[in-house]
Amino acid sequence: MNRKPQNEKISRRRRLKFGALAVSLTVVVIALVVIVNAVFTALVTKNRWYVDMTREKLYGISQASLDLLEDLRGNSDLHIKIVFCSYEDQLKTEYYSNMVLNLARMYEEEFNFISVEFIDIINHPEAVRQYMATSVSAPKTTSVIITDGHQSRLLELKSFYTFDSDSGSVFAFNGEYRITVSILQMAGDNPIAYFVEGHGEENTGTVLWSLMEDAGFDVRTIDLTKETPDESARLMVVNAPKYDFLGDSGEEKVNEIKKIDNFLDRRGGLMVFLDATSGELPELEALLSEWGIGFEQKKIIDYENSLSVDGTELVAEYATEGTGSSMTTKLRGLESSPKAIVRNAKPVVILNDTVSMGSSSREITPILTTSGSRTAQGLSLTDPDAAVETEQIYNLMAVSIDGQYIENEAHYAYVLAAGTSSFADDKYIGSRAYGNRDIIFSAIRTFSRKTVPLDLDFKVFESTSLTVTRRQANTWTVLCTAFLPLAVSAVGVWVYVRRKNL
Repeated sequence: MNRKPQNEKISRRRRLKFGALAVSLTVVVIALVVIVNAVFTALVTKNRWYVDMTREKLYGISQASLDLLEDLRGNSDLHIKIVFCSYEDQLKTEYYSNMVLNLARMYEEEFNFISVEFIDIINHPEAVRQYMATSVSAPKTTSVIITDGHQSRLLELKSFYTFDSDSGSVFAFNGEYRITVSILQMAGDNPIAYFVEGHGEENTGTVLWSLMEDAGFDVRTIDLTKETPDESARLMVVNAPKYDFLGDSGEEKVNEIKKIDNFLDRRGGLMVFLDATSGELPELEALLSEWGIGFEQKKIIDYENSLSVDGTELVAEYATEGTGSSMTTKLRGLESSPKAIVRNAKPVVILNDTVSMGSSSREITPILTTSGSRTAQGLSLTDPDAAVETEQIYNLMAVSIDGQYIENEAHYAYVLAAGTSSFADDKYIGSRAYGNRDIIFSAIRTFSRKTVPLDLDFKVFESTSLTVTRRQANTWTVLCTAFLPLAVSAVGVWVYVRRKNL
C-alpha cells in the first residue's frame, strides 16, 4: 500500500496547522503591542511620566525653584491653591493651557502644601468671589488664581509666556517663574516698596514695577507731599522724574526730601533713575550729594560700544572692585557674561569715595561704567557749543552704602543712582541676552535682604530640541527601535523551535 499520499496529506495538515498558529500568534502579538501601547500612553498622560531632555528643562521644575521653596515644606500653616477657571478637560484641549496645567500638577506632586483646583466660572461665577477680594480684575476662563486663602494673585494665561516684542509671537515659557514667585509672595512678609509720584514719573504698568512685584514686594505709589512712608517699607524708587522735589523751602509736612532722608535713616533703600532728558533737579541732587553721588549734565555717546547707530544705547562694563562690584559677581563669573545696556545716559559722579556721617560711614563705588577702552564722549546738555569730551570712562550706575553698628549689630542703608531711566525697559528685561534684570534683582536682594528669584529664567521654545550626546542618542535609538523587533524575533524563534520539535 502506497503511504506517500497519506504522508503528504498529513504534512499539509501540519503546515496548515502551524501556519495558522503562526498567523494567530502574529495577530496576538500585534494586538498585545497595540493594547500595551494604549495602556502605557494612558498611564503616561495620567501620571506625567516624561523625560525632559531639553536644555532649558522646559517641562519640569528646576533645581532653582526647589531650593527657593525648600524651607516652606515644613510650614504646616501654609496651604497654597492653584485654581484654574476652567475644567481640567477643557484645559487639556489647548496646548498652552495644558502646558501650564501639567506644570501646576508637578508642583502639587512635589510639595504637600500645594493643591490644584478647577472652577467653571461660566456656570458658577460666584465660586471665585472668595478669592477675588483683593483683586480689581475680573477673572476669565483662561485665568489662574494662586491663593493662600488670605491673599490672591490673578494671572492670565499670557502671563505664563514671554512674547517677542517685534512679532508678538510666543517664544518662551515663563510658567515656573510665575508660579514660584507667587508662592514666595504668599509665604513671605511682603514688605512695602514705594514708587514716588508727583514729579512726572513713570510708575504703574512699567516693567520695573512688575519686577518689584515679582520680587515679593507690596508695591505702592506714594505722594510724599501728602503721605509719610510706612514703617514696614524697605525700598523706595524714584523713576525718571521730570520735576524737582520739595525741600526745606516748603512746609515741614510737605518736605519730600526730609521724608526720604528719614526713610533712609531707618535703614531703607533708595533707587534713583535719571537720564539725559531729566534736566537739573537741585533738591534731589542735593540729597544724593550727601551720599557722595552726583550727576553731570552731559549725554554720553559711544559709537564703538553701542547697539544703536547714534551711539546712545551703551554696552556697559561691570565694575570689578568695591562693594558695587558684588552686585555683578555672578554675571562676571559666567563663561560669556551677558551685556548690561544703558540707554540715553548721563554720567553718575562719585563725589567722594567715602563720607563720614557721625557714627556711620558711607562707601560709594560704581556698579557699571562705560567702556574701559575710553571711547565714550560727553556732550554738554546745558551748553550746546561746548567741546565734546573724549577718552573718558564714565560711571553709569553707582551705589552708596551707609554702615552703622547699633547694639553691636551691623545695619545698612543703600542709595543706588543710575544715569538712565530705561534700564528696566522690556527690551532689556525681556531677553536673557542682557544682564539688566539680574542686576536689579541683585540690588533688591542686597537692599532688602529678601529672597528673590534671581536664578529663575524663562525657557525659550526655540531651544526645545533634544540636547543629548551622541552616546545618549545611540542608546535611545537602540531602546526605541530595536526592543520591539527583538521581542518579536524572540517570539518567532520560539515558535520555530517548537515547530521543529513537533
